[in-house]
Amino acid sequence: MATRKGRRRSASGKSNKAYFLLGLLIALCAMGYAYFHHNTSADADLSSLSEVTDDGKNLDCTQAATKLQDGIIKWVKDEGCSVEIVSTDKREERREKTGGVIKWTVQTAVVDGLIDKEKLTKELEKSDGKAVLYRTEDVKKNGDTVTEYDIALCESVDGDTVSMVALKLYVPPKGKAAALAKELKVDKNSPSDGESGEDGRIRHPSQIKARLAVVIDDCGSNMEVLEGYNALPIHLTYAVMPFKSHTIDSAESGHNAGNKIIVHLPMEPLNTVSSEEIFISSDMGDKKVIATTNELIDQVPYAVGINNHQGSKSTADTRLMKDVMSVLKSRGLVFLDSRTTAASVAEQTAASMGVGTTRNNLFIDNDPSVSAIKERIRQAGRLALKNGTAVTIGHCRPATLQALKETYKELLDEGIDFVFVTQVM
Repeated sequence: MATRKGRRRSASGKSNKAYFLLGLLIALCAMGYAYFHHNTSADADLSSLSEVTDDGKNLDCTQAATKLQDGIIKWVKDEGCSVEIVSTDKREERREKTGGVIKWTVQTAVVDGLIDKEKLTKELEKSDGKAVLYRTEDVKKNGDTVTEYDIALCESVDGDTVSMVALKLYVPPKGKAAALAKELKVDKNSPSDGESGEDGRIRHPSQIKARLAVVIDDCGSNMEVLEGYNALPIHLTYAVMPFKSHTIDSAESGHNAGNKIIVHLPMEPLNTVSSEEIFISSDMGDKKVIATTNELIDQVPYAVGINNHQGSKSTADTRLMKDVMSVLKSRGLVFLDSRTTAASVAEQTAASMGVGTTRNNLFIDNDPSVSAIKERIRQAGRLALKNGTAVTIGHCRPATLQALKETYKELLDEGIDFVFVTQVM
C-alpha cells in the first residue's frame, strides 16, 4: 500500500509541474503578444512620417509611404474591418530641379466592412499634414459601385508641396470583398487599361480647394506639341482625332505618360461643312450612326470615352445622341459634351441612359495669343473655385501649351488640383 501511495504522490507532482510549465508558457506568450502589439502600434504611429532620404539629387520616400500604409491598414482593422492587400508597387517620378527622381510605393487593398470617412480624416490629422485623404470617389468595379479612398503622403520638395498617393482602399458592397480582390489581382497581371498613370502624377496642391479638368482637343497630328504636354507634371485628358497621321502615336504617347485618352469624335456642324470625311450626321439611319461611332472609336487605343468634334447640329439631335450613347453604354465609355451649341441635348441624353457624363465650361484658346489663353486658364480656375469643379478645353497648339506651362503653378498655389475629366463626371 505504501508503494502505491508513493506512486500517486509522484504522479501528482508531475501533473503540478506540467500545469506550472503550461502556465508559464501562456504568460510568456501573453507578454510576447503585448510587446509585439505595443511595438506594432508604435510602428504604425502616424505622428512621425519623416523617414525620407534626400541625397541632394534623389528623394526616397519609401519608408514614409510604408509607415503610412501600415498605420492606416492597422487603423482599419482596429475599426473591425478585414483587409486584403492586393499589391504594393514601386513608384518613381522625375525630380525636375535636381534631375533625379522621387521614389515611393503605392499599396492597393480591399476592405471588407465600412469606413467612417470622418474618423479616417481625424486619424490622418495625427500626421500633422504629412498624410491626407486626397480623394474619395465611387467607382465601378466588377459591376458594383465601390468607394475608393486615395490616401496621399505629402512632402515639401524644392519649394513645391508634392502629394504622392501611397494607399488606395476599395470598399465594395457587403459580401463582395473577396471577388473584388480577386478581380484586382487579375487586372494587376493584365495589360494596363490606362489607370496606372493616376498614381504617377504627383504635382498637387497641399490643400485642395477645387478640381479642374483640362482637355486637349485635336490630338493626333502634332507629336512635338503633344510631347510638350506630356512633360507637364499634371493630369491632362487628350481628345485624339481618328484617322490622322499620328492618331495611334498620340494615344500611345499620352497613355504612356499617364494621361487619359478619349476620342475626339467628329459630328456634323451647323451651317457649315464638316472638316472631316467621316462623321456622325443627321442623314444617317440608326444602324449607320452606331456603326460609324464604333468605327471612329476603334481608331483610338486606350480610349475611356469620347467628346464631340464640332457637332453643333448632331448634338442637338436627340435621335442621333441616343444612338451614340447606346454605343458608349455597351462599351463602358463616358461622354464629355464639348458644348459647341447651347441647344445640345447630348449631356442630358447621356445621363438619362446611364452613361457617365459632364460638360465643357470654357474654351481657353479661341483667342490664339498666349496672354489671352493664360487669362482664360485663370478664368477656368476661378470657375473651379466657385463651383468646386470645372472642365475646360484647349487644343494641341504651341501657344496653348506655353500658356498652360506658364500658369499651372499659379492654379496649384490657389488650391486648384488638375484632374482627369473622368474624375468630375
